[in-house]
Order: sequence, then C-alpha cells, then structure tokens
Amino acid sequence: MYKISSDKLWIKGSLHCHSTASDGRLAPEDVIEYYAHRGYHLVSITDHEKITNANSRSIITLSGVELSRGKSRLGEPYHVVALGVDDPHILKLREVQDVIDAVNSMGGLALIAHPYWSSLTHGDLMNIEGYIAIEIYNTGCDVEVGKGYSTVHWDGLLSRGLMIWGVAVDDAHRYFMYPIDADGGWIWIDVPEEDEEAVMKSLKEGRFYSSTGPMIQELELTDELLHIEATPAARVNIISHNGRGICIHESFIPRILEMWSNPEGRRELKDLFDNLEVTEEKGLKRVFVSRGAIKLEISYGRRGLEAIHIEGRLGRGYVRVEVIDREGKVAWTNPIRLNH
Repeated sequence: MYKISSDKLWIKGSLHCHSTASDGRLAPEDVIEYYAHRGYHLVSITDHEKITNANSRSIITLSGVELSRGKSRLGEPYHVVALGVDDPHILKLREVQDVIDAVNSMGGLALIAHPYWSSLTHGDLMNIEGYIAIEIYNTGCDVEVGKGYSTVHWDGLLSRGLMIWGVAVDDAHRYFMYPIDADGGWIWIDVPEEDEEAVMKSLKEGRFYSSTGPMIQELELTDELLHIEATPAARVNIISHNGRGICIHESFIPRILEMWSNPEGRRELKDLFDNLEVTEEKGLKRVFVSRGAIKLEISYGRRGLEAIHIEGRLGRGYVRVEVIDREGKVAWTNPIRLNH
C-alpha cells in the first residue's frame, strides 16, 4: 500500500542544483539561502564533476555530484546524480555502471538525470541497473529547450516491472536570471524526523511525491482502491500498464451530468456507466458512478476537483497518479506494484 497522510512530517526538497563550484551563478552558501528562503528543508548541491559540501544550520544538506559518463545508443552520455556521497574516488570512474555501483557501495543514491534531454532511449535505461530513480521533471530542461518531462521513459521502466521512483528537480544554474530554472520542481518527503539518515532512507524507499505546484493531502493506493485528496485540480490521471487507467477531467463532468439528465443522453452513457448519482452540499458536488465492479466518487467545486475515490481493479502491473491543476502544474505519486 502507498499512503500519504497530512498528519505526518513532510519536508520539501531540491535534489539537483548547481553553484559557482561548477557552472551555477550562486555560491554554495547562497544556493542554500535561496532554497531555505522559499520553504525548503532539504537541498543537495550537485555540481558537475565536483563534490560540493555546503553545511547549514537551518536545513538539511546532502553532499552530491553530477557525473557525465558512458555513451547511449544515440551517442550521448548518461548524466548520473549521486546523492549522499563525498568520496572523491567516484570522480575517477569512467563507466556509468561503475559510477552507479560505487554510489551504492558508499551508501549513496543514484538518480538518472533528464533522460529526455539526454536523448536516452528505453534500451539505454534497461542497460544499466542499481539506480533508484529517474528525473521525470527537470525545470532547467523544460524552460530552456522544452525537454523537461520524462514520464514516457518512466512508464516504460515500470511496465517492465522495475519499481523505479520518479523525482521532480530544478537542475538550477541561473536562479534569478531568465528563463528562471529554480524553484520549479521539487519533492515532498515523508520523514520521521529531520535528519540526513531519515531523508536517505525515505528516498530509497520511495516515501515521497514530486510536484511543480499541487499538494497531495491524503492518499491511499492499493491493488483495488484509490482515495486521493489534493489542492484543487483540473485533472487527475490514474496511469498503469499499456492502455489501462483512467483520466478524470473537471470539464467532462458538467457535460456528463447534462447528458444523464435526459433520456437520450442517458442511453448513450449506458455504454459507459451502470448508474450515476449526484449530491450537493455547501457548493461541493459529489458524483457517484458505477460500472460493473468499479465504483467511482468524484468531489468537486468551483475551484476544481478536490477528491477522488475509486474501488475496483485500477490497472495491471503498476499504478501511479498524477494531479494537474488549472495552470498545468503537476504532482506525481510514486508507483505501487499491483499483485493481481
């Protein structure tokens, strides 16, 4: 079961950014201040080919580095972000798999950076192992060249049965210079306490979700149940293997209710639903829909979708959820493996 609860401790984290130690515009201590001022409690400065340790009394800092190694099928290097490592020996390694193996042996965590921007194929990602996550959103790659999203790569790996986590990051270099590449993608981590050991454990176990804006307040996800409450959304996607899953869009609902209210429209919808009911209280509508063994409840108001509850089989192999607001900002849960 994958669960998010608002009564736990959640901290906001930036896992990929750069300083003047490589090609960033801010000194390491100013990078820390930049994120601390914006409500982050975790930062890892991951300079190119250089391990940067930037300590802070106000927030958690993870040592990190970004290394470009190996060659993909399209002739481009892999970019590996290593978190929680400070042994300079890693800088001498030339092969991407050797880097990942060394990170793991040092007790660190290896992420594959911006697969779309790097022109990595599904085969490239299947040719290496031992990394815990890929960057599914990279702010810098998005605002610079429109190659920030790598969810297609993610779903390919998940469909092959690999439980790889997805992280949203900045890859910040400019900070205050346009196009601004900072404070655009982050993670919310569930930790028992605010320290480096707890953060590393939660990251390894996938106890976090990623976002460019929306917040997930409550979520329970199992083989046959989804319950999610979030900041108002325009759309919620339940994504699984191949063509399985469902998209719930706020713009669909008024039209469906209008069709259901008249005999001709209801006959058309009978191919989709067995039954549909609506209740309303204090400006919040609840739509109850059933189709065979599937039961769906949607709660929404003038600001958008607020809660989704689904009972029944949600997909095959794995399920993950996306929450998208009216500005196109997205929150992504990590996947769960389905047992049936």
